Amino acid sequence: MPHDVIAATEKLLDRSYLLAGSQRQQTAAEALQDLGLDSIPEIEEWVLAGTLPLGIDVDTSDLDILVSSRDPKAARDAVVECFSQAPGLSVWPHSREEETWCVAFEGDAFPIEFFIQQTPVREQRAFRHLVAEYVLLQRGGPVLAEQVHQLKVSGMKTEPAFAHALGLEGDPYLALLDEGLLA
Repeated sequence: MPHDVIAATEKLLDRSYLLAGSQRQQTAAEALQDLGLDSIPEIEEWVLAGTLPLGIDVDTSDLDILVSSRDPKAARDAVVECFSQAPGLSVWPHSREEETWCVAFEGDAFPIEFFIQQTPVREQRAFRHLVAEYVLLQRGGPVLAEQVHQLKVSGMKTEPAFAHALGLEGDPYLALLDEGLLA
């Protein structure tokens, strides 16, 4: 595994980078702290994913929180109980990932969306996408970041935006996981 991929993985697992980031990243760090996720015993591990850690977020970006739990249904229920009074609370099974539960609601500063599964966070597809996107942005610099951001502003989802900007063919969600992409 290339050194920059290992470094990206470790950085993104350590949420402290948010405190030194953009104003929105700092606000996200505060919002995550306020959620108190470390006090929910059913949540064994969690990490922020999505566009905000990458610095390519748009005004409507939410906080995507990846959760690992031995018992995803118990974690789902604990999250629902903890945030039962939150506006817009909804729960559903993920359509692309088996045995994954989604819980979403409107937070004070951001919409919040949990993705809860048994798989350890660093092995989850969404985290692997995050690491690949982070490394690609590091390698591609501001030009790639601006291309992807503009595609996001136009309404494109993150993985398709990366695939389009990089000229990747096929399913963008699979293309970003291709081992040769970051070799």
